[in-house]
Amino acid sequence: MAASAPLHAFSLRESEGIAELVLDVPGEKLNILHAAVMEELAEILAGLTGRSDIRCLMLRSGKPGTFIAGADIKEIEAIREPLEAEEKSRSGQDLFNLLEDLPFPSLAVVDGPALGGGLELALACTYRLVSDNPKTQIGVPETGLGIVPGFGGTYRLPRVVGLTEALRMILSGRPVDGPRAARIGLADACYPAAFLQDKASAFAARIASGSVPPRRRRRGALRTFLMERNPLGRALVLRAARRDVLARGGKHYPALLETLSLLRKTFRAPRQRALLLERRALGKTASTRVCRNLIGLFFAREAARHVPAPAGQSREGKTAQGAAVIGAGVMGGKIAWLFASHGISAGMKDVSWDAVQKGFASAYQTYQELARRGRLDRRKINLGMHRLSGSIDYASLGKPDVVIEAVVEDMSVKKKVLAEVEKAAAPDALLASNTSSLSITEMAGALARPERFVGMHFFNPPSIMPLVEIIPGARTGPDAVARATRLALDLGKTPVVVKDCPGFLVNRLLMPYLNESVSLVEEGADFRTVDRVLEEFGMPMGPFVLLDEIGLDVADHVARILVGAFADRMAPGALMGQVSASGLLGKKSGKGFYVHGKSAKPGARPRANPDIWKLLPRPANARMIRRLDMMHRPLLAMLNEAARALEEGVVASARELDLALVLGTGFPPFRGGLLRWAEDELGVGTARDMLELYTRTVGKRFTPAPLIIRLAAQSKGFTPGAAA
Repeated sequence: MAASAPLHAFSLRESEGIAELVLDVPGEKLNILHAAVMEELAEILAGLTGRSDIRCLMLRSGKPGTFIAGADIKEIEAIREPLEAEEKSRSGQDLFNLLEDLPFPSLAVVDGPALGGGLELALACTYRLVSDNPKTQIGVPETGLGIVPGFGGTYRLPRVVGLTEALRMILSGRPVDGPRAARIGLADACYPAAFLQDKASAFAARIASGSVPPRRRRRGALRTFLMERNPLGRALVLRAARRDVLARGGKHYPALLETLSLLRKTFRAPRQRALLLERRALGKTASTRVCRNLIGLFFAREAARHVPAPAGQSREGKTAQGAAVIGAGVMGGKIAWLFASHGISAGMKDVSWDAVQKGFASAYQTYQELARRGRLDRRKINLGMHRLSGSIDYASLGKPDVVIEAVVEDMSVKKKVLAEVEKAAAPDALLASNTSSLSITEMAGALARPERFVGMHFFNPPSIMPLVEIIPGARTGPDAVARATRLALDLGKTPVVVKDCPGFLVNRLLMPYLNESVSLVEEGADFRTVDRVLEEFGMPMGPFVLLDEIGLDVADHVARILVGAFADRMAPGALMGQVSASGLLGKKSGKGFYVHGKSAKPGARPRANPDIWKLLPRPANARMIRRLDMMHRPLLAMLNEAARALEEGVVASARELDLALVLGTGFPPFRGGLLRWAEDELGVGTARDMLELYTRTVGKRFTPAPLIIRLAAQSKGFTPGAAA
């Protein structure tokens, strides 16, 4: 086989004993550690190993605002055997060992993302400097892809920042910014981005002159330092981490438990032993179904981010400089918060100052919740609140680039408000409705320029839920779709474009799942058991906890809207309406199927509401319902509707449908999504057979969708090339 052409990703410059190695992968927006990049780096480092005239090596990126975004995910996706993963790990470890073992100090200069292999490369350097650039995000996200860090991260990171901080970074996958990297000892210093290169050059000169002492890990809190220095303390730290992982559903993610086991064995082990165990751990996790599913979702999410730039705009600038939210209720206030938290001024308009005040209270409550979780400091909260304004007339809002309508879910009210908005807004403003189920095409009938109007369905709470459904109406222009999609990205959300139909995508699929769960209870099942069974499957909360979160009245209202379009297969059980009619609305009223209160511990299962028992039916023909039926009936009801939506073109692909359900309902990511689960674990043929069985024994609502019947007969799956 002919040798491939040299990549020339690196350039090496030398001056006065300092070698500067610059990485700039040609033709790529980000520096990725492809196999060819690593081969080139290995050649350069091998050539530097015997040099006695170099006193410092400085590594930096040639791409402004970025360092190294990690290893090539496609190469990880291609792994099928543990030994293949171990060999890739070995090559990366050997390369970074070569860097660590250079006969002179090295300095990594990080301005921008340093993720996965990028951080592992920086950890192999003697020193690290970082910038305060908001793009500087430093972390090890590998467990989010179902694998352990494999280029020495589990060996070096705990030795730099300590076991407790390393566990937090690896198990959560969340990166740290530049200032925090300096605080925890991951970086030697953090400088303003504009001065980073000058500071790095001066730092390198000090290293070369021998005036910078060998770096030592900062001890941090004395209690943490003392805990980690002895075997008993380390055991307690690891035990607490394991407890937290299991409480968050980590038993479904092998990489999390494998990481804990690995660090227990390697924290005090010599490098050779620690790296050997790391290679084996990567081999065990990289070839699992969970890894393939998580990587599939990663690529689906990346694809959702690649959207056309709106006309006349580059991909780099923000779509909106100013926004307005019409309807300052709880949801309106949260959407306004979302704009403000991403640096976009937002005005809230409602019919009274009392209503506007509720919007401010909703936004402030969101900030406070994030502050309690340690996600925001007081300074950022004050800045964010100062980006918000309120009004009871349109004139005070000025001429914002984007107007989001968030009034009550009533078609006549929405059409009236949108007609007013169009007259008051700038001619080129993007108009959007935050509706969860009403027709965008019908709303657009109230507008003179419907081409600039689009649906943007934000999921509650917007501070947490990552999905936004983008819904073009029949007369929505392509530029409006592009602007709305790009706006969602600017707000840190993942957009999925869906067809204008009742319930759109997520609510249309969620309602059969909730209705079938209620039907199980009407037949005699214990709602607490149904919740536990589906939580064991991997759902973030059971259907009845979810109904309480949504609100029983809201769920019943949405179900009845969908019945008009989809007939009996969307018909809610009588129980849902009876519970809401009794005043048990769920979390917002303090009681639903469960009791909710401020004293409840975060993450703890709520207590069953004693008032609910008198409302539950006692069917004369009650029978024992199997736990398998409690799991399969709601899931198959959802799957059947998903197959219909896919065939109708409500969403462009099975991959996007799975992504929307994972991000919009919390469908377990480790299963890859609803359709991936059906074709990869259950089997499309098995799904068809079970639907036919339930059609005979439960009701015609389970009649298999034509797409499922056809794919099962052809032994095909929902995604191209997938087998049933």
